[in-house]
Amino acid sequence: MPTLTAAELVFAITLVATYGAAMLARWHSREDRHSGLAAMKLNRWMVGLSAGTTANSGFIVTGAVGLGYAYGLHWVLLPLSWLLGDIVFWYLFPSRINQQGRVSRATTLSEFLSFNLSGWAASAIAMLCALLVLTCLTGYTAAQWLAGQKFLGGAFAMSEWTALALFALLIVAYSAIGGFRGSVYTDTLQAIIRILGTVIALAAVVWFAIAAPAAFYRNLGSAGASFLEVLPGGLAITVGFVLGFAAAAVGFGLGQPQIVSRYLAGSSPEETRAAWWIYISFVQFTWIAMTIFGVLLRGVMPGIADPETGLSLFFQHNIGTVLTGVIVADIFATIASTTNGLLIAMAQAVQHDLLPRMFRNKQLRVPIPVLTLLIGVVTMLVSVTVHGTVFTLAIASVSMMGAGLAAAVMIKVLGWKHSGMSMLASISVGILAAILWKHFGLGSTFNESGVGMAAGLIANWAILKVTRNEQSSTASAPSDVVN
Repeated sequence: MPTLTAAELVFAITLVATYGAAMLARWHSREDRHSGLAAMKLNRWMVGLSAGTTANSGFIVTGAVGLGYAYGLHWVLLPLSWLLGDIVFWYLFPSRINQQGRVSRATTLSEFLSFNLSGWAASAIAMLCALLVLTCLTGYTAAQWLAGQKFLGGAFAMSEWTALALFALLIVAYSAIGGFRGSVYTDTLQAIIRILGTVIALAAVVWFAIAAPAAFYRNLGSAGASFLEVLPGGLAITVGFVLGFAAAAVGFGLGQPQIVSRYLAGSSPEETRAAWWIYISFVQFTWIAMTIFGVLLRGVMPGIADPETGLSLFFQHNIGTVLTGVIVADIFATIASTTNGLLIAMAQAVQHDLLPRMFRNKQLRVPIPVLTLLIGVVTMLVSVTVHGTVFTLAIASVSMMGAGLAAAVMIKVLGWKHSGMSMLASISVGILAAILWKHFGLGSTFNESGVGMAAGLIANWAILKVTRNEQSSTASAPSDVVN
């Protein structure tokens, strides 16, 4: 389309810069040694911005906008609830994760959790952790492919299949080129684009709201009496909502390998902890701004069929092509940064955790670029078979993984007593508790991630208590309990 020539040019420049960062990372990766992620020695800016852009995901430019547009100001409570959990998480965990990662030389969560454990339980922990990562991150990646499909299809008038295939090809290619270090470098570049795009988007929608105030307020009024209420469900429901998603934020920080890997790669525990204000400022600014953008957009452009496409539609219909190109680049960067991190995390889980255990007597080592390509194709096919919005897929995936892994990571990082059996029970019981909680429809009251975390901690304590009693009564051989 002629009117999109400038937008296409800006988008192309973004792609060139992204691939350039991936190539630079590949060149720098020659200096890396087999010392786990600690050898990466990332500074606070790279840790904070890379973790922030990976955490942002396509949900920020699609789901957050859609929630604000469809349901109103109430959904600003979601990032604010998340902020409470993030404060707790950053106070307690990232520096400790980095410190223990340097000791264990871990590359994956499975290696981190099974460090200093032995026997069949340690192998079972590694396998279960890897399978959970692959299962949940497949759903999370499918949400990113869905967001990318909506973005490219809306921006360049492509068919769903063409948009999905092109978006997947672009991201899988640069993920395969750069590997983990490439993921960090491109994340940092994309964070800058995300900040610029957020400022432009918010300023533009405010400008249009001010330009036609009568129509703006009329459209907001037609959205319903509770649209601009922050607490439309009452105090009790709000408290459950806030505490549930605060717990989910802690679970997200502990249980997402694509995020934990950034903390493992920090240059020191002190430098890693110093990234907290960079991460939290970036995540909160972009998340709250996009939710408010969706609220204001309802007054500017009522009647959008799919609110999750609101950001790109607003710029295509109302703004010049150069700024539209910046927003196109912004949306791509936001979705791509998370998808790239997810693909690398899954490829690492397969290479380091699954293949060595599945083919114990065989020298099988599939390169990360090949695994990234295969996983990209599989998750893309999954995205066309599942039903749901970007929001529902993303929240369900991250909540379930947090329920299964957060308690185990917490136990390991804080140095609490555990054994192979107790850690295996913690992961298994956490998953089961979250599934049952969600099955009985209680997830809307309190997020299942928090329930799974609590259940996992109780399971670890209970197994240790039972095994200690058995050992003291039978005077058996020393156990694998770790302090």
